[in-house]
Amino acid sequence: MKRSTKITMVVSAAVVTGLLVLALPAMIGATTWVTGVFGAGSGSPAATESPKPTADPASDDGLVDLGDGISVPADGPGECTASARINIRAEDNEPFHSKLLGELVEMGPSELARGEVLKDDDGEIYAYVVAPGDSPIAIGERFCIDYTTVLSHNHVRIDINPGDVLYLRPDPTLPWVDPYSPFDVQPGEQTGPYYDAIDFMRNAVVAKDLAEAQRVWAELGPRIHPEARTIATRALEAGDWELLRQMFP
Repeated sequence: MKRSTKITMVVSAAVVTGLLVLALPAMIGATTWVTGVFGAGSGSPAATESPKPTADPASDDGLVDLGDGISVPADGPGECTASARINIRAEDNEPFHSKLLGELVEMGPSELARGEVLKDDDGEIYAYVVAPGDSPIAIGERFCIDYTTVLSHNHVRIDINPGDVLYLRPDPTLPWVDPYSPFDVQPGEQTGPYYDAIDFMRNAVVAKDLAEAQRVWAELGPRIHPEARTIATRALEAGDWELLRQMFP
């Protein structure tokens, strides 16, 4: 499958001495880590045997350093022996970026994770198509990844639905659009309309409805971080739906 931009993929979860703390993303000063929830696909690949992942040597406190200042418990989800995660962070006045920490390991389909696995030209897993009856927890166990961070990166509000695409390997160079707070948010501002506009943009991109996407973007664009705005605007002008799909998963 040809992709214009290779991606890697966040309610992002921060681990502190082995405890998982969920939080909504906020644009606040210096370095910020995001924690939240969003997501989605279908298909039925054949089951294959995959080796269990091997975690990096754990420290004395039982944690494994994944980089970027993130440490996780040595044990992985389900039958996994290690756990990857998608980390969303922003530094200074830069936009948020998503990055896969750790390794994705295909453990094979299960009753609650039977969807299609999407791979890039290098044969690396980059996304998953949700099948009917799929569970986020089971999807996390299938790929040895913290499912909450997958949901966050993919802007999943409540539920995943058959046919939705969950990006598992975000492109770390591509800005992540914060679905909770506009770039120019004002104190006390109600952000519901902005939150809904993100969904409208996503739906237009999925449908490849140029007129609707342009209509939504006319109001949504100015509220997005300038760097992300520039990339999305150029992609819209070029009809690069794959790149836009990654920015509005």
